Amino acid sequence: MIEALILFAILGIFAGLIAGMFGVGGGIITVPFFVAFFIKFGFEEEIIIHMAVGTSLGCIVFTGISSAYAHSKKNAISYNFLKPLASGIVIGAFLGALFAVQLNGNLLKTIIGIFALLIAIQMSVSKDIKLKPRNQTNKEPYFVGSGIGFLSSILGIGGGIFSVPYLKASGLPMTSSVGTSAACGIPIAVFGTLGYLISGVDNILLPPFALGYIYLPAVIGISLTSILAAKYGANIAHHVSEKMLKRMMASMMFLISIYMVFS
Repeated sequence: MIEALILFAILGIFAGLIAGMFGVGGGIITVPFFVAFFIKFGFEEEIIIHMAVGTSLGCIVFTGISSAYAHSKKNAISYNFLKPLASGIVIGAFLGALFAVQLNGNLLKTIIGIFALLIAIQMSVSKDIKLKPRNQTNKEPYFVGSGIGFLSSILGIGGGIFSVPYLKASGLPMTSSVGTSAACGIPIAVFGTLGYLISGVDNILLPPFALGYIYLPAVIGISLTSILAAKYGANIAHHVSEKMLKRMMASMMFLISIYMVFS
């Protein structure tokens, strides 16, 4: 158990840095790692994917809070966008978790991978997408938030793959898009985790130290280091140019697309 906690703590450093830099939850790293770990330690095959995704969301709760707090200190969160998006995310994330436990996600992962590739290409060629200006009566962010929460909860990610491009296209600068996306990851993680906990709480195949589909040692080990690392990731995001940050984001999106399509 001590060895596992150390491995999770090391993983938390990388997940936290990525969360702070790009406004994502770090799940793109933690989910495949959890799959490999759970296979190695003999978890039941039927629950491995659900455990990996649910545990990833549990970790993002703490990583997301740390990352969002670091960005808020730099005034990089747009609450005008955050409030309606978060309202939709709450519903979407919870329903996504309940849906995911019934789902074979290979096709959906491929679709998301293609989407990530398109975003990487768009960012690389610097052809910005522009959306119409939003007014107070525009309900679009509520529906967008629901979709972001739903898909992110299924995949065990913080939603930055969706929310950063959307916020950038809506007119926010890159640093504010990243900061607001980091804040959006909190309701995704909280309500997604709740869904996976409720869905798996009575599953007789669960290993020791699991609460529903949440593996508690992993959440503890990763959270201990990711909370600190996310702050440094946020600082990095505010000390590089927007052009460089976009290139880094595009590179990460490309890696995400490979993972989603071929994992």
